[in-house]
Amino acid sequence: MFRPTIITCFATASTSAAAKMNANAKLKAFRQIAQSRVSARRFEPNVAVPDDVWRDVLRMTLTSPSGFNLQPTHMLLLRCPKIKATLSKHAMLGFGNQYRTNDASAIAIFCADLEPSKRIDRIFAMERESGTREDGYLAVLRVASSFLTGESSTLSSNNASGSSTHVSSFLKRAFTSALSPVQPMPTMENVESWSYKNAGIMSQMYTMSATAHGLSTCMMEGFDARRAKEILCIPDRYGIPLMVATGYDYGVPPLVHADLNDDLDSVVDDTPGRSSTQKRTPRLEMNEVFFGDTFGEPLDLVQTLSQGGGEEAA
Repeated sequence: MFRPTIITCFATASTSAAAKMNANAKLKAFRQIAQSRVSARRFEPNVAVPDDVWRDVLRMTLTSPSGFNLQPTHMLLLRCPKIKATLSKHAMLGFGNQYRTNDASAIAIFCADLEPSKRIDRIFAMERESGTREDGYLAVLRVASSFLTGESSTLSSNNASGSSTHVSSFLKRAFTSALSPVQPMPTMENVESWSYKNAGIMSQMYTMSATAHGLSTCMMEGFDARRAKEILCIPDRYGIPLMVATGYDYGVPPLVHADLNDDLDSVVDDTPGRSSTQKRTPRLEMNEVFFGDTFGEPLDLVQTLSQGGGEEAA
């Protein structure tokens, strides 16, 4: 009469043990990636990264979260030796960054949108079509995102509406500061801070994805942004928070990359308590986010890739 109970307890224990092994494996894998990431001092010159590796890195990068899911970051994958040499000579600061820019297989240049309000209509339509949001969220998306990104605070005072927008920003800060002692209020920051923060999140996802493939990286802040924008044809609408040199460590034996025959979409999230049917928030198309050697230039790697998916930052 106790056999069903014994069987149930055994099945529960077996399931628990399997879940524990799965959790341990995930943690171990992430620790290995995190602890193996170091800033490369020097790259092996003239070594190309396989296209399928780049595609996988970019697809994982696209899953990066962003505020209100506005996805305010574009990335250039600079691989052209001539343009890398020009960037190194005329825009990079310090011998280290100059050498890395010349020798790395590619330079990932992250471009932060300083006019994110221009994205709201597109993102709103994508969110509504995807069906992942409640009506209440969609009802306040436009107002909340416009209010909190702080875009108006960076408009030039030379602009006809400059003075009024600065007054608007001042009033926002005064309003939130006055209410903060009574209830939690958002921190009002200018659009450059907001957009650069989101670009930093995406660059970290890119860096960890590249590290997972055994690639070496080095985040670089030492450059003349004005010159870099001119060389790379980046519009004034965008800022450059950072670049990430990517390639292979100098003097290290040839790297054997993982087998990428398996489709990424076949990976199942088996985290306990998370629905297998849970939808991810929509993403812009790969060819809208990633460019080639200059801003807006199509990146051949992503022309055949499907749309990615990810989550927004709360």
